[in-house]
Amino acid sequence: DTADSSYGRVLLQLEDGINDNFTLSIQSGSSSPYDETHFGTALTPTDLQTFSHYAFRMYNDDSLLKVDFYKDGSLLESKTSLIINEITGALQANLGALTSPARVGPDPYAALGWGKLSGSLDEFRFWKTKRSSEEIGRYWFTQIYGGTNTDISNADLGVYFKFNEGITG
Repeated sequence: DTADSSYGRVLLQLEDGINDNFTLSIQSGSSSPYDETHFGTALTPTDLQTFSHYAFRMYNDDSLLKVDFYKDGSLLESKTSLIINEITGALQANLGALTSPARVGPDPYAALGWGKLSGSLDEFRFWKTKRSSEEIGRYWFTQIYGGTNTDISNADLGVYFKFNEGITG
């Protein structure tokens, strides 16, 4: 239930053909109503058709959620949104399209299977702790070692998908 304290939702959409190319939708059952913030006003369609690294850093600061938007390691925009309290429910995530009606929230355009990505992802990283601007700028163009059961390097790296493995050229 979207009013339950364990409910939380973060939806990042890439929207082609509008001035604000990225839409970040946030909802927390314990602390806030639905909120939507737009990023990427300065990006052109050509920018989105060439290889680039985009990073979103989200963190609570005082009574606001702060969101920093990076392209190729450089900070482009910083905005504030509604604060998100700790989410105690299980993490369920999708990349490339929505696949569960329970995850779509109040967005009337977000139905099952909606929003399929027409593009390429090289990799996806989800960090469990706040990354510094220096770390984002320094490591955006290189791989990050995720560690194993016997190697605890990058223990704060929650999810790391490398979609380019096995592809040559």
